[in-house]
Amino acid sequence: MIKPQRDKTFRLGKKGLGVGQVFVFIVAAITFAFIMIFGYRAITGFLQSGEDVAFVQFKTSLESSVKRLYTEFGSVRVETFTLPAIYRQICFVDLDAESADKGLCDFDLVACTVWESVQNIPAGTTKYNAADENVFLTPPAPAKIKVGRIQIDSEDGKNYLCFPIKQGSFTAVLEGKGDRTGLSRVPSSS
Repeated sequence: MIKPQRDKTFRLGKKGLGVGQVFVFIVAAITFAFIMIFGYRAITGFLQSGEDVAFVQFKTSLESSVKRLYTEFGSVRVETFTLPAIYRQICFVDLDAESADKGLCDFDLVACTVWESVQNIPAGTTKYNAADENVFLTPPAPAKIKVGRIQIDSEDGKNYLCFPIKQGSFTAVLEGKGDRTGLSRVPSSS
């Protein structure tokens, strides 16, 4: 009697198929997790780079506007500046002002500290040259901002001018004074 030969092909049982599917799902889940993590990091990096570029553009625009206008005696411009939306307030401080105005400390402690430090310099030294910055942002900027010499034109005689930043921008009036730039608020239309 001839014995029938068995089929030598390998057949997977139901148990083997289940283990294989679990392994495929685990690999797929790990791959998905890696893609999500690296994608999140890439997007966060792109957003941070965008904010850095916007800050540099704002800083350059502000510095050039103030420097360009201070020599144009009597010229007046109303300018709107745009900066990253994370900033809530900007303060300009006239470092050469003689009057002590402690109200600045209520708005910006860093600005107050810088202004107080230049008040103690020896006579004959320009206070403006003794400081590294005269523009202060809330929250603090990644780099110090020092525009040209400024004069705060306020009705209350303050040596600083703070603007709230709404939707990433603020508007200021700049006036050429010959040796400095005057800063003031846009007059209300009431």
